[in-house]
Amino acid sequence: MLLYSVQFLCSVVAAFTRLVRALRKAMAAVLCSPPVSVPAASTASSPLSMRRTTKVHPIVSITVGDASKEQLFAPAVDAFAPCNGSGGVVEQIESTKKAPRRRPSMLVIPVVPEAGETPAGWGVVVAEKEAEVEVEGEGFCLSSRRGARHANEDAYCAITHKVRADSQLAFYGVYDGHGGRAAVDLVSERLGKNVVAAVLATTEPKEAAAAASSSVDATAAAIRAAYLTTDSEFLGQGLRGGSCAATALVKDGDLYVANLGDCRAVMSRGGTATALTSDHTAARGDERARIESSGGYVSCGTNGVWRVQDCLAVSRAFGDASLKRWVISEPEITRHTLTTGCEFLVLASDGLWNKVSNQEAVDAVSRSNNAGRNSAGCCKEIVDMARSRGSRDDITVMVVDLKRFT
Repeated sequence: MLLYSVQFLCSVVAAFTRLVRALRKAMAAVLCSPPVSVPAASTASSPLSMRRTTKVHPIVSITVGDASKEQLFAPAVDAFAPCNGSGGVVEQIESTKKAPRRRPSMLVIPVVPEAGETPAGWGVVVAEKEAEVEVEGEGFCLSSRRGARHANEDAYCAITHKVRADSQLAFYGVYDGHGGRAAVDLVSERLGKNVVAAVLATTEPKEAAAAASSSVDATAAAIRAAYLTTDSEFLGQGLRGGSCAATALVKDGDLYVANLGDCRAVMSRGGTATALTSDHTAARGDERARIESSGGYVSCGTNGVWRVQDCLAVSRAFGDASLKRWVISEPEITRHTLTTGCEFLVLASDGLWNKVSNQEAVDAVSRSNNAGRNSAGCCKEIVDMARSRGSRDDITVMVVDLKRFT
């Protein structure tokens, strides 16, 4: 009787063993089936509804000596991993009931660098990677250096050729964009042309020119209209961002200087610096009163910078559509008669004026001229001075020779 019981148990064990082997073969057949092909494109670039569930291998950073490298580590593989081929580890959803459900791995989305930008409005084409630009033109020189941004948001314009046989008509401008290059690109392309066209279309009577102190200056009115037209052209395109400006127009022995924002114009008269513009910032009392009277507000942050609507530090500029009710584009214009004492004009963005005073800029140009260095060298010296003092902003400096107009 005991012998029969032992034989029965052996038969049961053998049957159970065959059943286990059959189950393992069936499971192996399921796992060894060809995996579904997944496109090679990045998971982040396809719609969520089209992505297949895959396990992303974690990226681990390893430091070897002084060099830091990133390596891709695969997770531990179970006994059936060889059946999965080289296409990664397929998550088991239905076939592995005993495996615990795990939280999906976090997607690692690489940061794609922004496309390179090519600044427009320059006398020469400037590649995005170029950190410094030097220009020498007819009666002016310029130096510009990119700051900490990925692209220089400064620009300039110079119209010095004869217009309708009038050699005494010339236009110069330096522009400082913010919020991208959209505004500064359009302003550098259109403002100078609009100013020249508006001035040429204006016929100023001789008697009005003789009594300019008591009459409306038609040339100044034309410059103002050109500024407003340029702003309308930009706002009409629905683009974001804005731009400051400082411009100079020479006409019939007179110098007309206009500005928006914190670009500045400084003239050397006998070696003495004279600011011809006043910065339009939210810290100015009259600008603050104008903004508050129109329903806006001005606040001072922890860094001591006053801003319009807690946003913009300048109170006048081209563009800035969302703040247009308070950040206007009407320039302040001054008229100066050029005499033999007028030597040169410095037009520059705030990247310079935040670190260099008006007199320091004039002294640097005078020293360079007295030393007989090339014209662009004096602009570069001023840029170097601001950078050595910690300026991280874009810096553009233009020096205009006024002696040729006297």
